[in-house]
Amino acid sequence: EQEEQKREVEVKAEKTKQQLYTFMVLAILTVVLIFSFLLYKRFALTQKQKNVIENQKKLVEEKQTEITDSIQYAKRIQTTLLAHKEFLSKHLPEYFIFYRPKDIVSGDFYWATQVNNQHENKFYLAVCDSTGHGVPGAFMSLLNITFLNEAINEKGIYQPNEVFNHVRKRLIESISQDGGQEGMDAILIQFNQETLNINYAAANNPPIVIRNNEVMELHYDKLPVGQSESDKQFRNFSFQLQKDDMLYLFTDGYADQFGGPKAKKFMYHRFNELLVSISQLPMSKQQAELADAFEKWKGSLDQIDDVCVIGIRI
Repeated sequence: EQEEQKREVEVKAEKTKQQLYTFMVLAILTVVLIFSFLLYKRFALTQKQKNVIENQKKLVEEKQTEITDSIQYAKRIQTTLLAHKEFLSKHLPEYFIFYRPKDIVSGDFYWATQVNNQHENKFYLAVCDSTGHGVPGAFMSLLNITFLNEAINEKGIYQPNEVFNHVRKRLIESISQDGGQEGMDAILIQFNQETLNINYAAANNPPIVIRNNEVMELHYDKLPVGQSESDKQFRNFSFQLQKDDMLYLFTDGYADQFGGPKAKKFMYHRFNELLVSISQLPMSKQQAELADAFEKWKGSLDQIDDVCVIGIRI
């Protein structure tokens, strides 16, 4: 009887042990199932978020491509309005253009036209820096070109200063009535290839002549073509060029570029020294030297503004 009780105790203990083991297995299995479910939910949520992010990224990339394509198209339009090299070559003895927009499109532009009728035979060249750069600057450049063309070719305004007065008036009427400062700094020359004389107007930017390795900064008006605090009219200037002179027309982008060992602006005194140092070189070499000096000065820094420099050997 004692043996039988002992066996019953052992059987009961074994049964309890088995039940405990089963309970532990079920508990562990339950925890694993719950953890797996939570992990699955987490994965499903992450995957859903990933899909949303990928779709958003794809949408952004598509929009970015559309915007870039539109800007590239705007660049083609802007390029057609710039002075064509073939046209410039007919009216200028020797020249080069260093043109480097900050973005795809530019607020800087160079524009030329000719008036050839029974009363007038004149060639005009403008180098201009519209307010802003990139897309806003490009829109301003299109407006400025429109008003320059309107003044000379539609209204028959031939004096450079009067052209600027007209463009300023049209800009204020069109977009600057609320006091905005939209407009341009610009140089417009009227060049006579036979007499080598230029009549010109200059707004906030002087033409530079290099003669016998000396810098001559020509006269200019310290006001923009656009809304300003001054109501002064632009003046017309005249300058007699000589054979072998170098005439430079430019915007402020080159001199304002940050760089060098102390990340400072290039400044006009360095720019003038650079022009003197390259003034005796052929046109293509001058352009290459300007590009090389600009890149070396800029280094790894971003370009801060559009750049346009035109050099003309007389």
